[in-house]
Amino acid sequence: MRYYLFDGAGDYGKRCAALAESKGFLPSETLVGAWVALAPRLTRKLGPEELRAPRLGVLVFHPSILPYRRGPDAIRWTVHAGERVSGVTWFWADEGLDTGPICEQEPVLLNPGESPGRAYHTRYQPAGLAALARALDGILAGSPRRAPQEEALASYEGFFGR
Repeated sequence: MRYYLFDGAGDYGKRCAALAESKGFLPSETLVGAWVALAPRLTRKLGPEELRAPRLGVLVFHPSILPYRRGPDAIRWTVHAGERVSGVTWFWADEGLDTGPICEQEPVLLNPGESPGRAYHTRYQPAGLAALARALDGILAGSPRRAPQEEALASYEGFFGR
């Protein structure tokens, strides 16, 4: 099976790619022909062609337990609110913003006063890799999870501090 990696995630993207390859996935230079696309740090809305190109779809990483804290600055909002419990989600991209079916989730516990940047690197990324490992295992087993988001629990925060 081939995977396509959306760029822009730096070291985390490389770690996601290495994980996929350790499970037997081969990299694809294009979305067309890939079984799945991985978007560890997607900062734009995907077009219909991009959503449909990979056979199974596009898996997007989000640093919250969706549908809670949809939006671009979930970690900053979580830290600002003083929340100690958060999490990560890999979800299947759809036409909405952070609204697609959930593939895998992993909890994240935060220390009081922890900065958003430190939390992203030391807590959210490792949790993201653990959840991605399960997602890839589900794909390999032929049964990737696609759980609908519970809209009654959804929240959306825009950019922090704007």
